[in-house]
Amino acid sequence: MRHQVDFLQEMRRMQNRIHNLFEPVWEGNRAFPTLNVYSNQDQITVTAEIPGLTSEDLEVTVAHNLLTIQGENKEPDLDSLKPRRLERSKGKFKRTLELPLAVDSERVQATVKDGILTLVLPIQENEKPRKIKIEA
Repeated sequence: MRHQVDFLQEMRRMQNRIHNLFEPVWEGNRAFPTLNVYSNQDQITVTAEIPGLTSEDLEVTVAHNLLTIQGENKEPDLDSLKPRRLERSKGKFKRTLELPLAVDSERVQATVKDGILTLVLPIQENEKPRKIKIEA
């Protein structure tokens, strides 16, 4: 049974790596928004850099183990000014990330502070490891 669990975990890991190869990127080969993903036995925490955006500019969806963050970086209204140098990206973006485990989408918490979107995604109970009592 242990080998089957290891095999399934390895298959998920490989699937995540392949999926990440095909994520959309903006110029400079940099995915947007940039993400950090952390986890423990109870939750997965994702932080995303979203400078200049507010909660109204974003849409976050979760389905099983797929997290999607999408929104739009809008150009400030500078009609009377001629651009001389443009380095900041603008326009719509969408980033989908396959999480290592299925999460409880009803209990996800999302906050935005100082240009960082923080998502706390509780792991579904059936995904958590369980200790099995062995009877003699």
